[in-house]
Amino acid sequence: MTTKGGSGQTNRQMWKTEQKVKVYVERFHMIEPKDTIVLGISGGADSVCLLKILARWKEAWGISLRAVHVHHQLRGEEADADERFVRELCENEGIPCRVFHEDVQGMAQREKIGLEEAGRIARYRCFATVCEDVGGGKIALAHHQDDLAETMLHHLVRGTGMAGLCSLKPVSGNRIRPLLCLEKEEILVYLEAAGQPWRTDSSNLEDDYTRNRIRHHVLEELKTEVNPRAVRHMAQLSEELEETRAVLAQVAAEKRRQYVRKSEKGMLFAEELKKEPDLIGRQIVHDLLKEISGKQKDFTRIHIEAVQELWNRKVGARRDLPYGMQAIRTYDGIYLERKAEKCETRDSEKNAGIQINVHSEGTESFQIGELTLTVSRTARDFGEIPEKKYTKWFDYDRIKQTLVIRHRQPGDRICLFDGGGSKKLKDYLIDRKIPAQKRDQLWLLADGSDILWIIGDRISAAYKVTAESQRILQAEIKGGSTHE
Repeated sequence: MTTKGGSGQTNRQMWKTEQKVKVYVERFHMIEPKDTIVLGISGGADSVCLLKILARWKEAWGISLRAVHVHHQLRGEEADADERFVRELCENEGIPCRVFHEDVQGMAQREKIGLEEAGRIARYRCFATVCEDVGGGKIALAHHQDDLAETMLHHLVRGTGMAGLCSLKPVSGNRIRPLLCLEKEEILVYLEAAGQPWRTDSSNLEDDYTRNRIRHHVLEELKTEVNPRAVRHMAQLSEELEETRAVLAQVAAEKRRQYVRKSEKGMLFAEELKKEPDLIGRQIVHDLLKEISGKQKDFTRIHIEAVQELWNRKVGARRDLPYGMQAIRTYDGIYLERKAEKCETRDSEKNAGIQINVHSEGTESFQIGELTLTVSRTARDFGEIPEKKYTKWFDYDRIKQTLVIRHRQPGDRICLFDGGGSKKLKDYLIDRKIPAQKRDQLWLLADGSDILWIIGDRISAAYKVTAESQRILQAEIKGGSTHE
């Protein structure tokens, strides 16, 4: 649907908005003379406003503009109409426009990711292609303060650190966000004053996506019922957090030179580092996890705390981390390294698992991927066994070998009924109609080839607590998408 605004706003209002964006662009040195700016134009109000404002300044700034429209092949005629609208808009403004048709649905299925993520990846890939074709350039994105507030809330409730609360920055590499100084309402007022129509993506009106629910309910409630300046205050906080993060990174870099020593396989955190504030230690650990693994994502507070918790453990204690990494408590501090590669098949390597050692003096925690397994041994001194999905109790004295948490292996079996008799794990999972790719991803608590617990599903009848049980093993899983 094409939406038109009224023309009640004056040229003065338009001028004030344009000046606000101009000052913001100059403050963060987003654009320099002779720059080529690649604009991502969906046809929505935000991107249309971005195009109109930069088009007004292109002569004064001495820049050239290139528009990119990505057709996601998801909304049929509505998406076709968006493409026609963008082509006509760019033609009227004298801006070259390149249109890409991307099979976002197919990408999501192949990569096993959501449509939102697949669309984002497709768009950035197209933007990068045009940048490369023009011999460089900057990508201008139409994010505004409401987008920033939504992102902050989304990251906050999912669990994040300081970086996640200031992830939308005015400048990120060659990506610039000139409208990050404006609220959504200012964009709509500007377009209405200009008499400029825009397109509305019907999927943005639905609550199918988490961001839409935050936008329609949480953020709207904050603005209407708590404080109409909520979005602006969150944007200001994001800027302050980014400044704080930059200072913290500088201090952490200085402390790293003082307390971290490099070796052939990894890094050693010297014992003296534990005397520094935890905030400094967390920053250093996070930086080194990314550096050693070569990955920028997938490290959460759980992983960082798993490393720092080793300060309170005995020499030899270790924690397994993503991307084949591990942290080991040594006499000199904590050693962070990649685990040595074994000359085994890929499947054996994947299924090697982590040994679970249970000591009588207290609880022990083990990190595997994004999950934390906490185990403890107790006496049979409580009543009925509770029914909980991610906390289970077992008869400790029935365990024959060292426990391991791992993925499935050939020969695995599970006992389904009291009184004995077991079934191949593979057959059980097939009976449960669990797809093959998901069967390989299941985590298992195993005693040799006997499965105690298919995590998230069921436990073995052979290890259940009975009236005769004396010693009880409690096992609890946290992290990832699990919750009680």
